[in-house]
Amino acid sequence: MTISAIEPKGRVLAFDPILRPVVALKSGRTRGSSLDRLLREDGKDKPADPGLARLTSYDIEQVDRGLLAEGLAGARTLHGESRAPLLFAPVAFCTLATPRGRREVLEILAEAQLRLNARLVLEITHLDQGLPPSRLVEVLSLLRPTCKAVFARVRIERRAIMALTDCTLAGASIEAAHIADPEDADLLTRIRLVLASVGPRLLLHNLRSTAAIHAAHAAGISYASLDLAHLGLMAATPNKSGGKVAPAAA
Repeated sequence: MTISAIEPKGRVLAFDPILRPVVALKSGRTRGSSLDRLLREDGKDKPADPGLARLTSYDIEQVDRGLLAEGLAGARTLHGESRAPLLFAPVAFCTLATPRGRREVLEILAEAQLRLNARLVLEITHLDQGLPPSRLVEVLSLLRPTCKAVFARVRIERRAIMALTDCTLAGASIEAAHIADPEDADLLTRIRLVLASVGPRLLLHNLRSTAAIHAAHAAGISYASLDLAHLGLMAATPNKSGGKVAPAAA
C-alpha cells in the first residue's frame, strides 16, 4: 500500500515500503531483511530520504508509521537462514524524538519482532547536523528497552560524523547511491574507517551489482542490503518476503 503525503509546496509524494535481503559480508550468508522506503516520483523509484526531508515533522511521523505498519504487516518471514534474523528498520529522528511518535513506532516494531522472531536493529535517519549529541543520547536511552542495537544513517560529511561520535551507536548505515563509486574497494575501505567513529558496524544499502558486493566484502564492511531487481537474482516486491537468498557473489 502506498503512503502519501503533501509537501509544503502542495505536491503529493508517494512512498512504498519494500523488504530487501541483508547479507553478512564476512560469511556471505543472508542474515535478515532491511525495510527500505521508496519514493515514487516521475515514474521512477528513488530513495525516499530526500523526499521525506521535504515534509514537515508531523507528516514524516505519519509516513514513518504508515510505512512500518504496511511494510511489516504482510511479512510472514524474513530473509535469512538463522533462527533470529535481523530486521533493520529506518525511522526519522523527529519521529523518535516525540513521545507519541516513539510509542507508536515502537509498538509496531515490537509486534513485528515477536511475530517474526527477529532481532530488531533500528536505523535513525534524518539526523540534523545541528543536533546536540546529548539530545541523541537522551533519545537512545529511551529506545534501548526495545531496541538493543541502533544504527545512524549518515552521509559522508565531517560535521555530521563528528556529532555522532561517542553516542554509543551500534553502527552506521549509508546509501550506496551516495557513494561516488560503490564498486571501488579502496574507497569503501576509507569510508568504513571514517565511519568507525560512529559505531563498530557498517551497513551499505541497496547494492546493485556483484562487483559492488565483492568490493564491500573486500573493504571489510559488515552488512549489505541488496537491490534484487537490479541484481537480477529475484523480484523484490513490496510487503512480501520469505525464502532463502544466497547471492553467489557474496
